[in-house]
Parts: sequence; structure tokens; C-alpha cells
Amino acid sequence: MDIQFRQVGYTYQPHTPFAYQAIRNINLSISSGEYIAVVGHTGSGKSTLLQHINGLLVPTEGEVHVGDFLLSNDNKRQDLRKLREKVGIVFQYPEHQLFEETVERDISFGPHNFRVPKEEIEQRVIRSMEKVELPTDILNKSPFELSGGQMRRVAIAGVLAMEPEVLILDEPTAGLDPKGQYDIMDMFYQLHQSRQMTTILVTHQMDQALKYADRIIVLANGEVHMEGNPEEIFSKTKQLQEVNLDVPEVLTLIDDFNHRFDGSIRYHRQSIAELAKEIVDHFRENKRL
Repeated sequence: MDIQFRQVGYTYQPHTPFAYQAIRNINLSISSGEYIAVVGHTGSGKSTLLQHINGLLVPTEGEVHVGDFLLSNDNKRQDLRKLREKVGIVFQYPEHQLFEETVERDISFGPHNFRVPKEEIEQRVIRSMEKVELPTDILNKSPFELSGGQMRRVAIAGVLAMEPEVLILDEPTAGLDPKGQYDIMDMFYQLHQSRQMTTILVTHQMDQALKYADRIIVLANGEVHMEGNPEEIFSKTKQLQEVNLDVPEVLTLIDDFNHRFDGSIRYHRQSIAELAKEIVDHFRENKRL
């Protein structure tokens, strides 16, 4: 499902003394199946931007095209239920949105609300639990009896049960320890690859944007500051610093190593263990070990 923003602006509380333009003159395209990272400092417009993709917000200026749907200030009467069925959002702390008596009822709430047949709902619940690696023996348990990590996975399973074509991740690792962050992000990446869904990650963690995204969009002061593939974006250290963003630590490490030891190591999404091996190999080739 392709997504296009054309001259999009959004103003909160327009025509009042409290009017605030959160985004302006946004022009960007996201192709079906892409993994996009949207990064920016607090107040850059990230959350406002993503809420346009499933119609939670409608532009005050310009147009947003999401597949066959057109969102604009002049086109407010269309039924957005079908759009929201195709675009799933995992918000920060999604476990705070759990409310049903059992895990099964919580996961099935969305499909039931969109009138998916009962037999299909049952299959979707099982499929979505498998995707987030939850055991089916918790189906009849209260989600509030589970661990924090399991509660988050139940909430994510509820989004996946809608079987969206576009998945938006709004700081999905907030509050998790490093291992929990790795597990959740790796799970989303495997889902992205297996289902070829369009994935949009909103994050302030530059290492996540570097590792997973095909393309990065940098927002600043409500506008697109720059966009490109991770290697292009993170080579522009000065431009990132201008908008209070840092280069991922792994790139800083590689750059420092290459300068100090006349190395030629490049980042190619290798693991820390793989990077360590490349460093050892460099020293061996230069007879420093």
C-alpha cells in the first residue's frame, strides 16, 4: 500500500489564539513494502505525521494518499473504518490499552469490532499469537496476570490480528530493557520480511533506524529536514547535530577505528560479534596480534 504526502500541513486548534502548526509543507512518498524510520527531536512533528496515515488526523492543508484513500480537508465524509482496518498502530506502552477479561477477548477485539466472521477471528488470534511468540495456553488468562513483556506482546498481537497492510510503530520499545528492545525489534523485522508489509518506525533511537530501515526521514520543526538511506543520512553528522540528533555509536566506533588504525571496515548491518571478528582480522592481517 503506497503512501504519499502532498504539501501537507496540520494546525492544532486553528482559528484560535492557541493555534499551533505542528507540520508544514510535507512532501514524501513511501512505497508498498518499505521499512521507513521517521526520526526527529521531541516536538519535530513525528506523532502528528503518523496519525495522518490512518485518518486519526486529517490535513488542514494538502493531501494524504494511502492506497485508494484520499485524506484532505475537503474530503472528510468518507468512511475511514476500512482504512483503519488496513493501517495498524502500535503506540508507546501498548499494554496500557489492554482492558478485556481474557487474552483471547483482547486480541479478538479489533477484528470483532470490524465484523470479521467468528471462525476467521479464531484463526487470526492463533496466528497473531504465534507471530509474537505467545503460548496458546494463556488464551483464557487475564492479560493483567502476565508479565510486562507478555502484556506488551498481547497488545501487539491485537494489532496484528487486524492483518494490516501498513504497520506503524511509535517508539515500540519504550520502557524495555536492552534484551527486551532487541527481541521486540527483531520480531517486528521478521514480520516485515515475512509479510512484506509497509513498516513505519517512529523512534529517537538512531541505532534502531540504522539497523532496520531501508530509508530514514528526518523531521525538524515540523518539516522534512532530509531523507535517504541510513548510510547517506548518518554520513551527514553536522546536519544531524543541527537538529539535536546523534550518529549511532557503532558508526562512531567504526569511524574512530578506521582513523586510528588505518582500517577500511564498513558498516553493513553486521552484529557486534561479526564486527569484533572484522577488527581482529584487521589486526591479524597487519600482524598486530
